[in-house]
Amino acid sequence: MKPFKIHTICVVKNEGDIIEECLRAATKWSDYIYIYDGQSTDGTWEKVLAMQNEQIVPWKQDGKTFQESLRAEVYNTFKDRAQDGDWWCHLDADEFCVQNPKEFLAKIPSAYHVVWAAMVEYYLTQLEVDTLDFDVPMAQLLPQLRRYKAENAEPRFVKHRNKMVWLETEGWPRHMGLVYPQRILYKHYKYRSPLQIQTRLDTRRKNIEGGFTGWEHARQGTWQETLADASKLHIDNGDGNYILNEERLPQHVEPLPQRLVKRIMHGIGVWP
Repeated sequence: MKPFKIHTICVVKNEGDIIEECLRAATKWSDYIYIYDGQSTDGTWEKVLAMQNEQIVPWKQDGKTFQESLRAEVYNTFKDRAQDGDWWCHLDADEFCVQNPKEFLAKIPSAYHVVWAAMVEYYLTQLEVDTLDFDVPMAQLLPQLRRYKAENAEPRFVKHRNKMVWLETEGWPRHMGLVYPQRILYKHYKYRSPLQIQTRLDTRRKNIEGGFTGWEHARQGTWQETLADASKLHIDNGDGNYILNEERLPQHVEPLPQRLVKRIMHGIGVWP
């Protein structure tokens, strides 16, 4: 397989507690990380600017209401940097790859264009609230967040084609392509401390008030409402093995007829 680059799109807002850890981790496998900041008020953007280098590219701040389609703006600005066979990655500031994406993507046959991620999502319970010091540096805190469940999956990588079109009204490109059956694993630390959770809820509420229509499953008002039942969570033992709830994970592989159509349409060049 010829060499390829990974172009990562990171749309952030008020992730100042974790953005540095996220970017440091992503530079180990991503060739470029383009950051779009939604006018953070907690120092996120300043930390991004301080880390700017050839890999970390602070693009701009913008106060628009969050929409998944904001990533299309980033793609259309930087797509000329990519070549056929490169990959575009959707990475949130609270996400960390378990496997090295460079190694994972290098093994994918050329017929596939899309990779989903299964999310290992960490939660706080009353036990963590009672026992953890949330003021320690994030590099020390994250390993102490061990209670998780894995029952969510989403697209996270799409292969670049020079004819690919990503409209700035849509969350992903048109005719993304054939989905690879194996999912890559992401760690998702969406709940890290009481203060961070409350900031997350307040930020999301403002976006909803501004017109965003998503996040129906996570519209709590206070951080206390997000605390999970420890008996319903698994424990991360630090050995790289995770229990996935396959029955609850979204179906990511297309039905056979749809796969066949995609193979034909992409194969003959009707779709990019």
